Amino acid sequence: MKNFFYHSVVIKNINSNARELPSLDRLKKEYIEYLLKITDYNKTETAAILDISIPGLYKKMQRYGLSH
Repeated sequence: MKNFFYHSVVIKNINSNARELPSLDRLKKEYIEYLLKITDYNKTETAAILDISIPGLYKKMQRYGLSH
């Protein structure tokens, strides 16, 4: 799962014009969105993949304006 994200988002952005590279915050947000989607918004599973606590996941979701 992580390899798909890495190749589809990170590598694509690295190969693009340097002026259009995403910020680290944007990549983090996209990765969390991706994980939530592939886990069918299972926050316990998403937090486990990220190796963070569930409250930590909620903090990140709030920071990046994610909800579900």
